[in-house]
Amino acid sequence: MPLNEIRQARLEKLNKLQKAGVDPYPAKSWRTHEIKSVLADFDNLAADKRAFVLVGRIMARREHGGSAFFDIQDESGKIQIFLKKDVLGDKNFEFFMETTDVGDFIEINGALFRTKQNEPTLQVEKYRMLAKSLLPLPEKWHGLQDVEERFRKRYLDLIFNPNVKKKIVTRANIIEFIRQYLIKDDFIEVETPVLQTLAGGANARPFITHLNALDIDLFLRIAPELYLKRLLIGCFEKVFEFARNFRNEGMDREHHPEFTMLEFYAAYWDYEKMMTFVEGLLAGVVKKLFGSSKTKIQAGEVDFKGPYPRVTFNDLFQKNSGLNYDETDEATLAKKARELKITIEKTMTKGNIADEIYKKVARPKIIQPTYVINHPLDISPLSKKLDKDPEHVARFQLIVGGMEVTNGFSELNDPIDQKERLFEQERNVKKGNKEAHQFDADYIEAMEYGMPPAAGIGIGIDRLVALLTNSHSIREVILFPLMKPK
Repeated sequence: MPLNEIRQARLEKLNKLQKAGVDPYPAKSWRTHEIKSVLADFDNLAADKRAFVLVGRIMARREHGGSAFFDIQDESGKIQIFLKKDVLGDKNFEFFMETTDVGDFIEINGALFRTKQNEPTLQVEKYRMLAKSLLPLPEKWHGLQDVEERFRKRYLDLIFNPNVKKKIVTRANIIEFIRQYLIKDDFIEVETPVLQTLAGGANARPFITHLNALDIDLFLRIAPELYLKRLLIGCFEKVFEFARNFRNEGMDREHHPEFTMLEFYAAYWDYEKMMTFVEGLLAGVVKKLFGSSKTKIQAGEVDFKGPYPRVTFNDLFQKNSGLNYDETDEATLAKKARELKITIEKTMTKGNIADEIYKKVARPKIIQPTYVINHPLDISPLSKKLDKDPEHVARFQLIVGGMEVTNGFSELNDPIDQKERLFEQERNVKKGNKEAHQFDADYIEAMEYGMPPAAGIGIGIDRLVALLTNSHSIREVILFPLMKPK
């Protein structure tokens, strides 16, 4: 039957309910138990011979003359219900059968028993419509065979694909574990602006909006970093934020224009201490989820027990590209990049080109948790220089399964050095690099009041959850990923 005809038939049932004085969308339910709790202690509860009130969505119906079986499902589980004409009376039985459909939410009141097939069942003595559905649930939900439809209609995906819901619950558990882990170590959770007058804290193309009240353009946050470091200046020593960030960039299995980033900062730490701390954090998350430091991801089994190997960017770059970064000029790097089919933009620096080569030939090969450390200076405008190698910085990225999960460093707290580097970034902006860091005069002024030595890190929550749920893409663990309108 065409969808419009099915909808019309359900509208007629809705009208029948209303004419009979039934509110098809009541405001309150009288539920006494969740289905899961009933099933967990079914025989003892059934022995009480008392009435139970359960609620749920009708998922299936089977008619047998003067009786019928329905399956109803709430968030906690599914149970069979039994309707018998002799119990309900002819009129009530027929009215129920004529006005309900698969997909409706109902409330049922009755006693528990087991069928001859030993199936836990509730015999309906009273019933009430809670929400009449007007569109039919799909008879079959093809999951990965229709990925776009799953993302567009996530509400249906959640009904028919328990694994999706499990991933979202796992995501919530990961976030809560991390939050408590940080709080236990005296970190304070804070909130910083999403609407910003300058897009700072990362190299990324921002979304631009306009505030009518002040007649000014604003940017959606690309990172909370510069505001969190202002808090270090303001005498907070340990801060963190689960930040919704927005970047006007490409979309793929690792990128989404709206994403969740955890950033936290600790005064008087350096990047070495931060790396050690993160090892304990991630090992704790994995053990909480799986009871072990090991788990399977898309690329194979990995072990999150620290310490993780640490390899310099230069060593990794040379091993996989055959070029020594320090001894190779920009033109040679550009030639190598073109050989690898990497697009070279005119605004790219030597470090940018090398980073793209690294992402192409080196990063995909790193499966076990590994820290890539000491990156080139010109791609790290907010990182402190290495004491003995000022062309590189005290920075680290954690790579797992070929994916960058974290980015952290010893924070640059020298306002003069920071000012020079942001001026250089500003020059790149004027050359047309829309991802270069904007010059933030207010942040420089704040630094001049004094900022303690510190370490900071950003952890991509979507990527981490995708890894730990063995998902192919971060869109699998974002409830409502952005989709191009049909």
